[in-house]
Amino acid sequence: MFYIVIYIVFYPIFLFLSIFRKKNNKNLIVQTAKIGDYVNSSVIFNKLENFDIIIDKVNYNFAINEKKINHIYIINEYKKNLFNKLKLAFSIFWNNYENVYILMPNSFNLFLGQMSFAKNIITIQHYSNKWYEKVLMIGMKKIIHTKEDLTIKSYLKMVNENNIYQNWKTIPIIKPKQNLINSNKFKIGISLSAGNKLKTIDNETWQKVFNILEKFECEYYIFGLENENIYLEQIKKLNLKNPIISLLGKISLKELPFYISQMNLYISSDTGNSYIADSFNIPLINFAGPCYMKEQKPIGKNVLIIESNAKCIPFSFIFKAPYESKCNNLYTITKNQEIEIEKFITKIYKDFQF
Repeated sequence: MFYIVIYIVFYPIFLFLSIFRKKNNKNLIVQTAKIGDYVNSSVIFNKLENFDIIIDKVNYNFAINEKKINHIYIINEYKKNLFNKLKLAFSIFWNNYENVYILMPNSFNLFLGQMSFAKNIITIQHYSNKWYEKVLMIGMKKIIHTKEDLTIKSYLKMVNENNIYQNWKTIPIIKPKQNLINSNKFKIGISLSAGNKLKTIDNETWQKVFNILEKFECEYYIFGLENENIYLEQIKKLNLKNPIISLLGKISLKELPFYISQMNLYISSDTGNSYIADSFNIPLINFAGPCYMKEQKPIGKNVLIIESNAKCIPFSFIFKAPYESKCNNLYTITKNQEIEIEKFITKIYKDFQF
């Protein structure tokens, strides 16, 4: 409601000033979600070729190395007060974008879209939009997205594309000055947790997974933040024979795609790292947990999705993702799933050996 009032107040001023803007054919993408959603939304980068982008600061190190991006706005720098929000709105307005694509349609982003006075404003109307967000969508082209729609396909519809494989996800690789990986062994990347702690796989399930992994000669590379050492300590208690190499807190975000691209297999819940692995077609085992895989999932050639056996799932969606839940046993796996995991790894491992 706040942004509707601000828009009404400033509308006549911006309408008058629009007369003095220079014409151009620039594009603007507004995607202020976290890593996984940013990676998936990159499917439209190839179609747009050159564009400006509004992102969350967590994705800055990805965006700064993307050659197709001309200018980056960090949304976090403008959200503190009304003056800064209007400053960003005016900057977007004065750039006179021809096309604005709002991939994360919250009220602030939709307000920025309206204040852009762009020729074409395209957004996603989904199942969780509030009434005031729908009001802010008036006049925009709306791509209808349901829980049954694959998010990547909805993104591509915004730029009139359909082929998700022809327009593959893009994430730049920045090689580190000193490579922490010097091995020819079968390398398995692992995320023990995520920013959303609902996506932390329990120790009992990890033990079953590592019991399978120990049948293969390999190395385990643990990805994540330094504060995830608490989970790593639990894994170390399993006394595994294969070596564990911890990368927790040791690599920068801009180097993350490089290190993940070096893996021969990646195992994770539905995390940003899993989608980075997917963007490089790294074989991937993805534990769905509370997430609805019909809406967003890895789409690479070698992906095994382990659906949750909990009765309460799914309850986490792309545009409605809780951070707390009383639901138990989200990642508990059955004997049949253990067999499925071992078969999948065996095939990948044989291909590696060949």
